[in-house]
Amino acid sequence: MVLPSNVNSMKLETHKEKVKYVREAILCISIGTLAGLVVYQIFLYFKIAIFGWNLGLIFAPLVAGYLETILANKIIGEDIGAISAFILFAYTTFYSFILKNPTLGFNVITIGSIAVILQAAFPTLINYILFTVGLGIILYFLGIFKKITGFFYNKIKAFVYKFILKKPLEVPVEKDYEFNESWSNELINNQNFFFMTSTDTPDKRIINVGQFSSTIIIEKAIVQTPPDPIKFEKETLYNLKKGKDECLINIANDVKAAGGNGIIDLDIQYSLIGLGGDRYQVTSFGMGVYLT
Repeated sequence: MVLPSNVNSMKLETHKEKVKYVREAILCISIGTLAGLVVYQIFLYFKIAIFGWNLGLIFAPLVAGYLETILANKIIGEDIGAISAFILFAYTTFYSFILKNPTLGFNVITIGSIAVILQAAFPTLINYILFTVGLGIILYFLGIFKKITGFFYNKIKAFVYKFILKKPLEVPVEKDYEFNESWSNELINNQNFFFMTSTDTPDKRIINVGQFSSTIIIEKAIVQTPPDPIKFEKETLYNLKKGKDECLINIANDVKAAGGNGIIDLDIQYSLIGLGGDRYQVTSFGMGVYLT
């Protein structure tokens, strides 16, 4: 079967685009690798080192990957993964730790050197291991330590209250963050007020009493150590729903004070505010009306 000429031309164009992409990628990688090798040789020539290991081990992969990324974004239009940084990492590691110094001992300096080189060559992976896995392990053990110390603290406290202070120990009751939807609906419905998200009010005569808004600021739930995501989520949802009810009641009271008995085109918005988003803001606004 003979394919139409336009299909053949499309295949040819696709092949040419792939070849062009590969050539441009190789060019970017080659220039980045060459720049990294030059930087490494400069550091070797001037013997720029700390505690016996050359700083070129860090800066050569960084320069290679950085230059390759810039060229790839300009020539190809996308990042190709800083492959030259991996090449420089392999080269500098082989040259420094195997070729030039095959008897290098395994000590604190060599461990630190390898760690820094890995950080320079694989920043995303190493940062994930350090700050996600490592921090998670630390928080986990801190949680266990907190539970152990808390257990002994409660035992000692109970002993002091019972035999020394001779009074009952008050046990704090943990707050329940299960939101009561039925109670919330009843609370809103008992306002003797019309809440409408639409402007369509069939069989009702509308008297406009003005635009109204109400804002409630809610503090974020405290993140515990170790983190308890389920409790954090429950407390956050509880606070937001409670804030929503308070916001609606406030705007209803404002409209009532202006002579209205309802609000149409009602909109409720939630947003993060404060330094680093440390608080929530719930805002309701709409047109206050008197419906007859």
